[in-house]
Amino acid sequence: MRRKDKHVLNGVVIGAITTSIADIILQWVEHKNANQEFTWESYNGIRTLKRAALGGAVGGGLGYAFYQYKISEEAKLPFNSDNYLKKLLTEENLKSDPKTLEKVLSAREKIKSWLWGEFEAELVHFPEDAGSFFKRTALASNFDLDIILPFKKKSFESLKKMYYTVYEIIGDEFGHIANVSKQSKAIGLSIIHKGEFIHFDIVPGREINNYKVDRDLNLYVRPNWVWQRGSQFKTNTRIQKRITVNNPKARAIIKLLKMYKNANGFEIPTTIIEQYTLRALSSKNYGMDYSETENLLNAMSFISNKITQNVLIDRANTNNNLHEKIDFHTRRNIAHQLIRDVERIENTPRYVKEIFEQ
Repeated sequence: MRRKDKHVLNGVVIGAITTSIADIILQWVEHKNANQEFTWESYNGIRTLKRAALGGAVGGGLGYAFYQYKISEEAKLPFNSDNYLKKLLTEENLKSDPKTLEKVLSAREKIKSWLWGEFEAELVHFPEDAGSFFKRTALASNFDLDIILPFKKKSFESLKKMYYTVYEIIGDEFGHIANVSKQSKAIGLSIIHKGEFIHFDIVPGREINNYKVDRDLNLYVRPNWVWQRGSQFKTNTRIQKRITVNNPKARAIIKLLKMYKNANGFEIPTTIIEQYTLRALSSKNYGMDYSETENLLNAMSFISNKITQNVLIDRANTNNNLHEKIDFHTRRNIAHQLIRDVERIENTPRYVKEIFEQ
């Protein structure tokens, strides 16, 4: 929720509650002065509701006025949008808390070693790191650890059997001390390690040809409903893992857009954010600017222009249209919000705080 909306809503709630309590007390006083008993039968709830609505409206107005006052006071202070964005990135840097990072890394190695011990005979490669943590686009406040289990192509009779075998073995080992869940393509494992809550997405996949050469895997996709059949999904782990390698500027913008997504409640997969950001900041489009603000606004403008189109081809699977992950109505709303925010920030650079602060 945006800061303005929060101030207005708080004003409405406080105004409505205060007015309601005041009216109830007033009705009690009126009954007492008239030597009448104040009961549920004599209480005028409609009057309280009407006055609460009026109080809420006044409170909302005062909340908006207070918001405008804070904005005007902040406007008197120096502000640099690049410094603000760099501050956000520093706060969300995983290395900002070395003790927590050490716990996370040790948990990851422990789980990977256990998985190797359980499935070594069936695996074509040691369990591999993947996802935003590996790509260095994870947020310290909200991240998962992705682990890929690349099985040999003849290791299971079917992808479904592979998926559920891994799920059952993980459940048998950790089910009594952790939460083990079935996800679309992964098995979720949430554990407490050295007092730290850590979530893993363990993704089993089966090699298609020669994984050590091409890094192609087939994943099992669980159906949404019990009467549906599962399906398979092809991906290339090399492309997925290296998508942001040697591109620190793009990684920074991806992280900022993930913060923006979280702050505004947008239902947009991280994969779409990553691939659009890389396209936006490529030499074919906006290119890379020294300013985080310019790169962020360029990426937001690019996404706004492209997200309502029918197709976004996945770099790791040319048969996969990433836009199918979100419906057109949602994509259109995201596009409108993005371009409105870009215009506001261009007119008033300080507005960049509004799109991140909750």
